[in-house]
Order: sequence, then C-alpha cells, then structure tokens
Amino acid sequence: MKNRLLFLVLALVILPVAPALHAQTPAPAPEHKKKADETELGKTMEKMNGAWRKLRKQAGDATANAASLELVATIKACGEKALAFKPAKVADVPAADQEKFVADYQQEMKEFLAQVGKLEAALQANDNAAAQDLIRKIGALQKEAHKEFKRPEL
Repeated sequence: MKNRLLFLVLALVILPVAPALHAQTPAPAPEHKKKADETELGKTMEKMNGAWRKLRKQAGDATANAASLELVATIKACGEKALAFKPAKVADVPAADQEKFVADYQQEMKEFLAQVGKLEAALQANDNAAAQDLIRKIGALQKEAHKEFKRPEL
C-alpha cells in the first residue's frame, strides 16, 4: 500500500515535468528581417559598415593606425564601388525626379569619399584627434544621407 501511494505521488510530481525532460527539437533561430530587395549596393554598404564600425572603435589608438588604414582602404573601395549603383529607393521616386535623385546620391558619395580621404591623411600623419573629429563628421554625413537615400526597412 505504501509503495502504491509513493508511486502515485511520484507520478503526480514527475508527469507535469516529464515533457520538459524530453529532448526537444530546438526552435528555429529567429530570422533577421529578410531583405526582399537585397541589392549589390546593400551588400557593398554592409561590408563598408563592418569596416566603419571597427574603425570608429580604434581610431583614437595611434598604435592601431596601420590596421585603421587598412579599414579606410576597405571603406574607400566600397565607396567607389557604390558610386556605380543606384539606391533601391530610386524606385519610390517619381520617374521625372529619378535622374536628379541618382545624381544627388552620387554627389553625396563623392563628398563621403572626400572626407574619408581626409581621414586617411589624418591617420597617416598619426593625428588621431583629427581622425576622431573626422569620424564624427563623417558619421553625421552618413546619417543625413541615409535619411535621404536609403529605403526604410519594413
């Protein structure tokens, strides 16, 4: 009788927990927003963004200037490549304004590249304080340009 009672109590305690004890198939990893309009420009900008983030973190460190210059070279190469593309947002602009929109985008990219050139010169001169100031300036340019030329993510 004691054994049956003990068994019944254990069963009542273990049964609600039992499903959690079984090996469950892991839930699929949450997918990041899939970009339906993944473009070459988007891929180029993502690569540039990766280099930019690293550069922002290390620009104040004069001992990392060689690595910083490599990141600047990546940013410049991506920026020059981006000049050849049209932003996806051009499709959202009226047809009559598309040519001007693309020309404005290209002008902003050229201004960005000019500032990156100044940043490169500051790093080559080991002027990390100036480099950090330029990074702040370039970051502000980037934010404004993204507001104007980047298609909002859904």
